[in-house]
Amino acid sequence: MATRKTTAKPKTEEKSESVTLEQALKEEDEGRTPESIRNEGKRPVGPSKMEQATKIMEEMWDDIQSGKVKRKDVIQRFMEEIPLSKAGSSTYYGTIKARLSKDA
Repeated sequence: MATRKTTAKPKTEEKSESVTLEQALKEEDEGRTPESIRNEGKRPVGPSKMEQATKIMEEMWDDIQSGKVKRKDVIQRFMEEIPLSKAGSSTYYGTIKARLSKDA
């Protein structure tokens, strides 16, 4: 039976510096707090975009029905008040209009 010769690696001690999250952020000057990093990926507190858009549509519903307010005006308001794209605003408008028409 043949024996296998191995070479031992020399022992080197590497001292790694322990850097806290706060120190790293200060060094990188990102301006983010540890709390904001800890909360990343979690649902934000407050009403959802759909809830905000629904509230706007409900406020304007009578004017929309009477023709005083046009679709483009509602979509523009969504884009200004809620961080929505034009495509997202159009989708929300259609969805909410269908729901409100059904309820009325």
